[in-house]
Amino acid sequence: MAKVSIIIPTYKGENNVLIAVRSAIQQKGDNSIEVIVVDDNGIGTEHQIATEKVLKELIDNNCIKYIKHEKNINGSAARNTGFKECTGEFIAFLDDDDYLFP
Repeated sequence: MAKVSIIIPTYKGENNVLIAVRSAIQQKGDNSIEVIVVDDNGIGTEHQIATEKVLKELIDNNCIKYIKHEKNINGSAARNTGFKECTGEFIAFLDDDDYLFP
């Protein structure tokens, strides 16, 4: 089965991002889903700290790749960061306030 990388950029999305991430992880496939969250809040900001806290268990259990931008540089840059880090044959982008149906 082909691997799919789902890239989720987030900015001030700590209240919604967990729903988006869980919906991506729960897609069908035998380890064929790679979820990459790119935090574009800026390291050490209130929103970055909150986002990392919300995702901590998934980060610690290596369920997702979590990448932090040093500073906010915009959503398209966050998508490009995720693209550079992905390993899937197919790539999907998911906003932090959206979710995927199974």
